[in-house]
Amino acid sequence: MLKKLGLSLAALVLALLAAELLVRALGAAPQIYVIRKGRFQLSRNPKIGYEPVPLAYKGHDLSFYDYQGSSNSQGFRDVEHAVAKPAGVYRVVVLGDSIGAGLKVERYEDTFPAILGQLLNARGLRAEVINLSVSGYNTQQEVETLIDRGLRYQPDLVIVAYALSDRGRLDGDIMKTLLEEEGTRQGVSGARVHPWLVKSALYRFLRFRVAAARKPQVVDQRRYLDLVSNDTVAQYLGVLAGLSRQRHFDVLVAVFPRFVKNFHAYRFGRQHAYVRDLAQQDGLRFLDLLEPFARCRETSETPISADNFHPTAYGHRCAAQAMADEILGQRRSP
Repeated sequence: MLKKLGLSLAALVLALLAAELLVRALGAAPQIYVIRKGRFQLSRNPKIGYEPVPLAYKGHDLSFYDYQGSSNSQGFRDVEHAVAKPAGVYRVVVLGDSIGAGLKVERYEDTFPAILGQLLNARGLRAEVINLSVSGYNTQQEVETLIDRGLRYQPDLVIVAYALSDRGRLDGDIMKTLLEEEGTRQGVSGARVHPWLVKSALYRFLRFRVAAARKPQVVDQRRYLDLVSNDTVAQYLGVLAGLSRQRHFDVLVAVFPRFVKNFHAYRFGRQHAYVRDLAQQDGLRFLDLLEPFARCRETSETPISADNFHPTAYGHRCAAQAMADEILGQRRSP
């Protein structure tokens, strides 16, 4: 009985192998392609939507590139970081959008994640700051990125660089552009298939030729767009709070203000209070950067902002200083 079963399995494996080789030889399987635009590509995680890709760019059209120069091997605007956590190191993971990624700041060294690492080390804390910020991300995308890529670094502190645009989707149509590109291409989008199964030409032929002939596969662009377009702040700060308890790390929610001409006539205080109340409800630390930015503006003629949303290099230093003060005043040892 066992011998017959073994022979049957061997025959099945040989048949599958022969079919695989035949499909490859005939070129009958559809091609697999990556939907990419500039520094961004569609993500396999629909709650993230799109993700950064490793790229060195020296051009001047920054519409889908954000900055000149190289990303790290994970696609983030940061240096390389080993996954293994060095002994005695206080690890900080930064989640954010274009503010954390340093949009409109020429050098990465002048962005607040890089400056924060310098300040903490200069003041006696052996720290490593890992930047996972991506332009256009909202709170859901940031926390999902932490789950997918950030938790493996074993952070002691996660900083959420909260922007007042985080309650919706404000990504410069990155996601919409990628979905439209996917809809016009022939073949199989790499974002919608299993990374291991898709290596088999036989699987691609059966799944995307034979099965699709009976029931054509149509990507619901509206659905994928809606998955990253809703107000998820309250939900995902709750998710982050749960992760912090399970993995034993602190969370600091740092709110960046809208850069208006006169902070004394600031009209967005309710949005700051909304995030503060959520953070307190979830037991997360909270830092309002409105007052630190106001002080920096009063004490220097150097502009703190490049536009209504993004700090200049000087503004990034102001934010990093306020974060360093908060971390060193309230730090929990690793």
